[in-house]
Amino acid sequence: MQTLRQFYLSRYYKKSMFGVLGLGVIGVILLVSSKIRKQNSKQQSLNQFQSEEQSLQGTIFNKLDKCSLSNLEEVVTLNTSIKIEIDFKQQQLIGSVTLKMKAVKDINKVLLDTKLLNVQKVSVNNEDTQFNYKQQVVNDLGDQLEIITQKQANEEFQIEITYSTQQNVQNEQVALNWLQPSQTFGNKHPFLFTQSEPIYARTLFPCQDSPSMKSTFDIELIVPAPLKAYGSGLIIKETTQGDKNIFLFNQPVAIPAYLFAICAGDLEKKQISERTFVISEPILINKCSYEFSDMEKYLSTIEEYLTPYKWNQYTVVVLPKAFPFGGMENPNLTFLSPSLIVGDKSEASVVIHEMIHSWSGNNMTCQNWECFWLNEGITTFIENKMVGKIFGKDQQTLHGLLGDNDLQKSISNFGATHTYTSLSPKINQQNPDDCFSVIPYEKGCQYLRLLESQIGEVKFQEFIRLIVSQNTLNSDQFRTLLKRFLLENNIQGVDLQWQQWIVDPGLPKNSLKIDQQFTKKYQNLADDLFQNKLRLQDFQALHSNEKCYVLDLLGNNQIDQNTLKNLEEEYQLFDSNNPEILHRMLIYGIECGYPSALGDKLSQFLSMNGRMKFINPVYRVLSEKQPDLGQRIFNLCKNSYHSIAVGQIQKMFQK
Repeated sequence: MQTLRQFYLSRYYKKSMFGVLGLGVIGVILLVSSKIRKQNSKQQSLNQFQSEEQSLQGTIFNKLDKCSLSNLEEVVTLNTSIKIEIDFKQQQLIGSVTLKMKAVKDINKVLLDTKLLNVQKVSVNNEDTQFNYKQQVVNDLGDQLEIITQKQANEEFQIEITYSTQQNVQNEQVALNWLQPSQTFGNKHPFLFTQSEPIYARTLFPCQDSPSMKSTFDIELIVPAPLKAYGSGLIIKETTQGDKNIFLFNQPVAIPAYLFAICAGDLEKKQISERTFVISEPILINKCSYEFSDMEKYLSTIEEYLTPYKWNQYTVVVLPKAFPFGGMENPNLTFLSPSLIVGDKSEASVVIHEMIHSWSGNNMTCQNWECFWLNEGITTFIENKMVGKIFGKDQQTLHGLLGDNDLQKSISNFGATHTYTSLSPKINQQNPDDCFSVIPYEKGCQYLRLLESQIGEVKFQEFIRLIVSQNTLNSDQFRTLLKRFLLENNIQGVDLQWQQWIVDPGLPKNSLKIDQQFTKKYQNLADDLFQNKLRLQDFQALHSNEKCYVLDLLGNNQIDQNTLKNLEEEYQLFDSNNPEILHRMLIYGIECGYPSALGDKLSQFLSMNGRMKFINPVYRVLSEKQPDLGQRIFNLCKNSYHSIAVGQIQKMFQK
């Protein structure tokens, strides 16, 4: 066609006898060809756009959630009834799950998320049914259970699946964490706990493993006596049959699968107030009940800012050290790290954060993991508010500053242009754990503070109450609700800055602003500490959060071995029992090769802690400065870590 065009335009053709006649014919050909190419180009662009839209919305199995292999838009789960026997010897769960479901449209199959499960039998409405267990449909997302059944739109039915979990011989990232007696505080009995968020409920039972899908739960747990078991619901009945203890729980509020949780071991429960409880190993129960003795106060303060608590009881479980997080907001069964038991209640903000999730996250839930900031950013924003109401404005400001420091470090680790630094990260059928960091927490929080500064505190509280009353939300739905709220309340002049904060990676320039006099006070303390001028008693009188912020500011100086020697000898910072302080000191020490940070204190710290907030930054700097030492310690400690932590740390040493 290009040759024809050139000949048509040449002076030889135009002067030829056929020029006049051919001019019109070839002109028509070229015109039609040009239109065809434009249409093809337009269709190609449209196809590309549709492909990108599909990528943004979900997988080939649904348009809601890239991280689920379920047909979420065709069938929904109404109730999940699960019966599990916990076999500590074989380290597996054996049981069945019954899913009460409803077809949204005419269907000929149900697709469920699974991973590392042995499915023995499937029945639909009590009749055996054909099923296909498809392994590794998407590597990071696991397996898929296809159940052949024809149902009409709006038809309700139930699927019963008999199954067992597989032993995790490849140490893949799963929900189950089996602990030997030596890995507990009591050293007498084995222990089990689960971590379903974000996509590990599928390793516990076949389900629609997406935050967009909620159901009520009935849970039956069977454990060998004298052990006890707890599920994420309200206790209904406890019985003993022979050498087995049986526990029944009900969760009347519909929740997503990632909030399903169980734990089992040598456990004791203690009531703190009419509706708050603590569970831990017996050896820790008194320390835990003291550390969390103010839970009723926290809960009441949150209710005043939001709405009445709808979950009846609030119970926390302090788990063994292998628990990889500070807390996990399982309804009626919040899991907490033992690193919070420091004796002075200074880690209370973690409990407050998990409590707030009862509204933002558990009641209102992000539709998928690409809008995770709706769970965590809103919760962190309210947490900061509650810290101010409970502990005072100075602690609220410090809370924000420490969060901002963590945010800056996390963005630096990923790189400011990385999609994981956006509040709308592109996950693309990957394990969402790979992109989780403090960014959705702190960047989301700062965005809400920006909005509040324009809307006003009283009106913005009304908006937050509106948001946490929703069922599920994605970012666009949040924006729609916000615009409607502003219109209905005649609030004008609000600059949403949506692109800069929600879509773009990195941190906008107009981020957290703090009174310079406030920060100067702590910078002066950090300078005095660096120059060994700060009196020991003055440093010891600081609140734990103040110490942490001063230590963060200390990093603005050139820290060498002499600096750390003074800090060790004068302030005993390498002997701190608070992991918030000690992990900061170890990082400084590893960076400059300080001997005390490379010996027993380091290996003991990494063997005694499983919380990723503390061990991951230490392993990260080890992988950069002392990779051989880091790998040796990791090989010794990894069996005591949760598989989620193991997976993340392994990647550091593979770079």
